Amino acid sequence: MIRRKLLIFLCFSAAGSLLNGEKLFERLTVRDGLSEDIVHAISDDKRGFIWIGTDEGLNRYDGYEPVIYRSNPFDTTALSGNRIFGVFRDSEGNIWVSTDKSIDLYQYGKNTFRRHPTESKPVSVTEDSLGNVWVASLQSGVFKIDKQTGKIKNYRFSPMDPTSISSNNFDENQKNPIIVDEKQNIWVGTRNGLNYFQREKDVFIRIFSQQEAQNSLSSNKINTMCLVENSLWVGTPSGLDKVDTKTLKVERHAGTKWFSMVGVHTVIEIVPFKEGTPMSGFWMATIGGLVYYDKNMSSFQDIIHPDIFGRYVSDIYSDPEGNLWLNIPQTGGLMHFNTNNFYLMYGFADVENDFEHIENDILDHQSISGNKINQMFFDQQDNVWIATNKGLNKLSKIKNIFTTISGGIKNEKSIRGQEIKHIEIDKDNTIWLSHENGLDHIKNTGDIIAQYVSDPTDENSLLTRETGTFEMLSNGQAWIASEHGGVSVLDVQNHNFTRHVHDPKKENSIIEGKIESVYEDAGGAVWLSSNSGVCRYKDKKFNSYMYNPSLRNNHLSGVTAFLEDSKGQFWIGTGANGLYRINKTDMSAKEHYILDPHDENSFASSVVLAIYEDKNKDVWIGSGGEGLFKYNRDENNFTRVTIDDGLPSNTITSLKNDNEGFLWMGTRNGTARLKTKEGKFLIQGYNRTDGLSGRIFYKDAIAVGKYGKMYFGGPEGMAVVNPLDIKPNKEKPLIAITGIAAIDQSNKRTEIDFSSSTIDIDHKTQTLQINFVGLSFQKSAKNNYRYTLENHLDSWVDNGTSKTVSFQGLDPGKYKFVFMASNNDGVWSEPSKGTEIIVHPPAWKTWWAYSGYAGFFALTAFGVVRRRDKTQLLKLEESRRTQELEEAREFQMKMLPKKCPEVMDLEIAAGIQTATEVGGDYYDFFPQRDNSIYVVVGDATGHGMTAGMMVSITKAGLYGTAPNMPPNEVSKGLNRTIKAIELGKNKMALSIARFWSDRVEFTSAAMPPIYHYQANTEDVDEILLEGLPLGSFKGETYGQVDIASEPGDAFVFISDGLPEATNKTEQMLGYRAVLDCVKENGKNSAEEIKQSLFDLGTAWLDGIQNQDDITVVVVKKEKTS
Repeated sequence: MIRRKLLIFLCFSAAGSLLNGEKLFERLTVRDGLSEDIVHAISDDKRGFIWIGTDEGLNRYDGYEPVIYRSNPFDTTALSGNRIFGVFRDSEGNIWVSTDKSIDLYQYGKNTFRRHPTESKPVSVTEDSLGNVWVASLQSGVFKIDKQTGKIKNYRFSPMDPTSISSNNFDENQKNPIIVDEKQNIWVGTRNGLNYFQREKDVFIRIFSQQEAQNSLSSNKINTMCLVENSLWVGTPSGLDKVDTKTLKVERHAGTKWFSMVGVHTVIEIVPFKEGTPMSGFWMATIGGLVYYDKNMSSFQDIIHPDIFGRYVSDIYSDPEGNLWLNIPQTGGLMHFNTNNFYLMYGFADVENDFEHIENDILDHQSISGNKINQMFFDQQDNVWIATNKGLNKLSKIKNIFTTISGGIKNEKSIRGQEIKHIEIDKDNTIWLSHENGLDHIKNTGDIIAQYVSDPTDENSLLTRETGTFEMLSNGQAWIASEHGGVSVLDVQNHNFTRHVHDPKKENSIIEGKIESVYEDAGGAVWLSSNSGVCRYKDKKFNSYMYNPSLRNNHLSGVTAFLEDSKGQFWIGTGANGLYRINKTDMSAKEHYILDPHDENSFASSVVLAIYEDKNKDVWIGSGGEGLFKYNRDENNFTRVTIDDGLPSNTITSLKNDNEGFLWMGTRNGTARLKTKEGKFLIQGYNRTDGLSGRIFYKDAIAVGKYGKMYFGGPEGMAVVNPLDIKPNKEKPLIAITGIAAIDQSNKRTEIDFSSSTIDIDHKTQTLQINFVGLSFQKSAKNNYRYTLENHLDSWVDNGTSKTVSFQGLDPGKYKFVFMASNNDGVWSEPSKGTEIIVHPPAWKTWWAYSGYAGFFALTAFGVVRRRDKTQLLKLEESRRTQELEEAREFQMKMLPKKCPEVMDLEIAAGIQTATEVGGDYYDFFPQRDNSIYVVVGDATGHGMTAGMMVSITKAGLYGTAPNMPPNEVSKGLNRTIKAIELGKNKMALSIARFWSDRVEFTSAAMPPIYHYQANTEDVDEILLEGLPLGSFKGETYGQVDIASEPGDAFVFISDGLPEATNKTEQMLGYRAVLDCVKENGKNSAEEIKQSLFDLGTAWLDGIQNQDDITVVVVKKEKTS
């Protein structure tokens, strides 16, 4: 059945927004962690942090999430107030924060503030070059603050002193009321007169308006000032005045040299022209529009634009390119004025092309968030920030390169399916899509050509509604796999279907079972696979090659991919038995590629998802969990590429070349492209930050269009990208340390002052945790980090996307911590200057203590020591050992959560029965913001404090892991960290499960199996993932499985202390007994299941102490009522 339509495919419409010059914005609001949506002030510091002032506190933003600072009336080192009206960066890059009645200096490294009271609200801040900050207050005059000492001097009006300032009052709307000239003298414009402060004499000279005198100010109310060479330009409500800074002579320009076209001469702000242009002069924001002064022509001109001329311009912001951003309250939002033509063509402005109105569109989440503009700021990386009453906005430098096409509703204007299973590009560059509701054929413009569905009453339709993989053949047919077996063959020209379903009575019938793969070889034969085996269609008949376990023809079982390469080799990939080269004539196996533990170039995966030959005739194999493999023909072996090399995931679901020579791939964690250069693999990964709506992409759901567009299919629709739109980010990120903390043996955390380049810690510090960040503000989630610790590590350690590192039990001595960060496209910063870490020994291990010991033992060598009784020594040793075990047990218990979390619809119960010699069992929980939770259960090798050390490292590493990572990638990052620390034979077995509302993502590193009790069937699955413990090999990767969960299901995690518990007759309990116990008690509550397992162990041991820790964690999904 066919349905034809020629309708616009609306989902494509958003793709061209930036191409048309439209400015797109990224928003930061309370939903993203901002303290308040009404933003008053923005600035950056010398390290690159963005500081954001709101009505509800100060925010420090690093591109990830804001850190909020609020006042505390009982802490003088906290902010003085929560309402933040201004943020000023001084010449040293430090931040000064204006509150209601104070200006506070932020002290980096101490994470504190130094307060400077101003009695009334600070309205403007500037500085001179002599180390002073100058503050104009609302009603309390001017304050001079010594930056080093914090000493304050207040200048106020005194009616008895003619050399005092002319007024104490300033206005929040004034622009630059304090100006510092080249001699470091100060010009101060108040609400009642202009003042010239003579620094040497510490006095003010007052300059006032005299109504009829043209050589006086036009008004005593000063709105704005601007210093140009030796002239101070002063804007007032009544005009524009020029003051000679040498002679103090005043010249009025309003009505003499400047004749306003609207008859109003109120000047709000003055901004100089961009330097280095053919013109010199300045811009004026006035109550009647935007005016410019041309110095060369000594003339004033208005900018004629319907949204500017005659309107109140409240603010002018000039960006690093010299373009203007105008705040015009009547218009709303901002007017962007591209001044290139203006400067090059000497005052010409193209009304149609040089101006852009930027305003909020409630239907466009990439428009500016609000139309009331409070401030603009251009940071040191040329990012554009806009403060509004509805949050903070950053102009996007990098557009989202992916667009998503999705459907799933019965709407003839769009595709009918949401889950895109397969994609093919026809000879005419049109697109074919299969999905859960059939098959769609669309033009590359988005127009629907045809939609094919299933109709049980019509044989000229698809076999089933849900459609899987398909293949467009060279003869114009489309072979389309159905959901439950068989294929539908579509004659594309005539729109006729032929159905092929298995008929056991026919010898040459299509193979039985759901068709998993469809492939056309070089000779035109069609190959199909199912769980039953493989069949070939040639000359209008099917020949089947059946899987038979007794024949050990495993290459015919669960075939997932076919490829006939350019050398005539026929490849088959399977879902459980790995990769084969096949003799196509009889389907016998020529060679089976399997893992050789002693050969790093062997094929190391049993799961093959994709086989592809690229334009260079290289064969690539995508595996399910072990990465990407490149076949080396001459050596008949493989080169492996994994997440350690930059892949976003080790599960590669699809492969295809683009027109630029890149190899693209779909994965279980976004997409990626790879290019080989000088023997190295250059990889770029793409995720939600690039516009992808999902992270999972289906097997073989990939295609490339005639003109290079790439298409990827997944559960969230079809992702589309034009590789030509990808512009690399070449800016190196700025880097900064955000915090250093010392954690002692009792798990007490103490923040360390790192304001200098050296920190000191004592021997009681068990863990030193350092937090750092790369500041780029361009898809920051993709930034990567590496670090080293001189005198402790021999090389750099890749830290992935984690911004935290922990060091355990550093020996006394001197170390130097250095780190680097890369931006979203892998451009690395320079190494940090380094932070010196001095670990001090305990007093009894210092050189003077050892000198004392030597003297003491010399005096007593022939006395007390000789008379010491051997029994006494043994008692002391036993006492020491008992104390150490108690300390180890106490330390272990402090590593565990105090209670189980109550999240989602999960009931969680957990506990440990410690052994006599404390083991290294550990469990923990990490709830996430996206309504999921990580459950972690582990077992460190060794006993006592040695095991405790490993648990401490693991816990610190987990807390430092970036959120929302797949569990197997969390294990990979922990493995890298533990291996880098090199604790000898000490390792960590670990299981990590991430619970979602309907599924569980599970990975394991050398832990016992988990048990999944299924409420519907009352059966128990034992799920075991093989793998080495963390810390074994640097490049080790870990498999992951997804497990569907239903209400009433229970998941049981154990340590090996339970199944390996040995009773009085030297017999172990065993895993079968555990499974039976879970099955018998699985219907009970999580707490009851946990207790039943502890009771099982207690009964088996029959009164003897367990030899190893026994840990049980139960997570039960509550039944819906």
